[in-house]
Amino acid sequence: MKKLIVAIAAMVVAVSAWAQAGIVVGMTSSETDFKAAAASAKEVTLFHAGVAFKVPLPLGFAIQPAILYNMKGTSYSGVTDEDKTATLDYKTGFLEVPVQAQWGLNIADVVRPYVFAEPFVGYAITNEEKVSNYTGPESKDQWDSVKNKLEYGFGLGFGIELFNNLQVSVRKFWNMGTLYSEDGAAVKSFKEAVNEAATTSENEKCSGIMASITILF
Repeated sequence: MKKLIVAIAAMVVAVSAWAQAGIVVGMTSSETDFKAAAASAKEVTLFHAGVAFKVPLPLGFAIQPAILYNMKGTSYSGVTDEDKTATLDYKTGFLEVPVQAQWGLNIADVVRPYVFAEPFVGYAITNEEKVSNYTGPESKDQWDSVKNKLEYGFGLGFGIELFNNLQVSVRKFWNMGTLYSEDGAAVKSFKEAVNEAATTSENEKCSGIMASITILF
């Protein structure tokens, strides 16, 4: 057992010598298109920021985990029981841990185009809602009654790395969890007011596009 621990520690030290830490900033765009519930779609552009840790591997591969604060959001509307058009804009901040598996070609240590797959997991820690023509529970009451703040999903993207220090990347991500669970009183109360829009929102699950700049040191 001691030999195994020593071997693992040696591997960690060896990998750390080649690893790069960095900072990540960028925009997050969540598009919602509620054809049955709203007359038009609206795009809410938000942001993400955090730290990343790149570990190069042989044959052009690299692993790049990160810790991000990712603010996602959406907007939708629907007709209430009183024949009014109710709208809801919300912004939810997640503490996310994505792990990129990259592959690319390093050309003369100047430019490295790469593609990547990125599973991620996160937990909702902030929420902001703006509601009009809706007399249901207050925003705080809705947030407190949410049963499922855990998110998880998968992303695919591509990027360009310059001089082994600057990365510019774009990815499409799909959330596979649902922020507002069926057991949450907030969801049920909102469905009573704008049922079609709420149902569509659950199907969308805050999937979208992220554009990032990463500076590695």
